[in-house]
This record gives sequence, structure tokens and C-alpha cells, in this order.
Amino acid sequence: MQKILIILTALTYSIQAFFFQNHEQQHHQQQPDIDYQDKFLMNTDCHDYLCPTTLACVKSVVDCPCPYPNSQMKCLIEEKGKVIDTVCISKPFIANNPSLQEKYDDINQGYKLKTKGVRDCGWAIDAYYGRA
Repeated sequence: MQKILIILTALTYSIQAFFFQNHEQQHHQQQPDIDYQDKFLMNTDCHDYLCPTTLACVKSVVDCPCPYPNSQMKCLIEEKGKVIDTVCISKPFIANNPSLQEKYDDINQGYKLKTKGVRDCGWAIDAYYGRA
């Protein structure tokens, strides 16, 4: 019985040490990224707005590009004719309607579409305002 208790105690300490060591390693692995970001952001030549996800330098937050432009589209959230926010969503894939797919792939008109049953910018705007 005493041997079992010793084995269980040793096993408990081993498990605790393993998890504590993993936690410490994860904490130390995250720190260099933060230091790198701080150094980069402090030394950038951007005098307007630096987009947090793409690090693109743009005039304002609404001008930020989507991080994955080949597979995402930027939806413009407007109020009273003025863009107040943007949302990046996955581009819809319409397999059975090539002409509609071309419109979604067009950067100048894809974001304007609102097609029933498709999660496009029309759907995203409705969701933004709680109407979806």
C-alpha cells in the first residue's frame, strides 16, 4: 500500500511539473512576438493609420485591406452614406452560377451584392445591424 502511495505521489508531481513547464514555455514563446511588434510599430514610417492585421499604411481604418484578399471580400458598413466600418468575410462560392460568381470576384461590385440565401456583404451588413 505504501509503494502505491509513493508511486501516486511521484506521478502527481511529475504531471504538475510537466504542465507547469509547458505553461512557462508557452509564456516565453509569446513574449518575443510582442517585443517584435512593439519595435516594428515604433519604427514604422506610417503617419496615418497602420492596419493591425495587415500592417498596411492607409489614410483611415476603413481603408484597411482584408488579410486574405484572394479569398475574402471587404464589406462596407455605411450610415447616412458614410462608411463607418468594414468587415472582411469569405467570398461566397456559387458553383452553379458562373456569372454571379464573377460578380462576387469583382472587387468593384462584389461587395455591393445582396443575394438571398448567400452569405455575402448584404448578409454581413444585416448581421452587423442585428437583422440577420
